[in-house]
Amino acid sequence: MDDQDQEREQAQAEQGEPLPRRLHRALGPLAVGILLDVLDLATFGPVGLYLGVFVGLAAGWYLGAMAGLGRGARVLFAIAAAVYLTVPMTEFLPIATVVSALGRFRPRAPLDRSAG
Repeated sequence: MDDQDQEREQAQAEQGEPLPRRLHRALGPLAVGILLDVLDLATFGPVGLYLGVFVGLAAGWYLGAMAGLGRGARVLFAIAAAVYLTVPMTEFLPIATVVSALGRFRPRAPLDRSAG
C-alpha cells in the first residue's frame, strides 16, 4: 500500500466509513484465522495427511483473495495454509486465529505527513 492509499484510508476513517466496511476491516483478518482453524479441525487425523494439502491450497488462495492480497502473497498464503492443514497435532490449537488476532492487534505505523 503506497502513501496515497494510506492517506485516502485515513481520510475515509476520519469522515466515518460505512459500518460494513469497518466490520470487514476489523473482523476480516480474524475471520480468516477462524476459518483456517475450522478447516484444520475438519481435516483431523489421517484425513489431514491426504487432503490437508489440497484443502489448504484452495482455502488459502480463496481466503487470500478475500483479504485483498496480491497474487504473490496469495501463493505464499495458500502454501502456508496447506502446510498448516497438513501438519499433525495442530487441530486443537487455534494458531491461525491467534496469529490473525495478533496481526490485527499490533499498532500501525503513523502516517508521515511531512514527506512529499
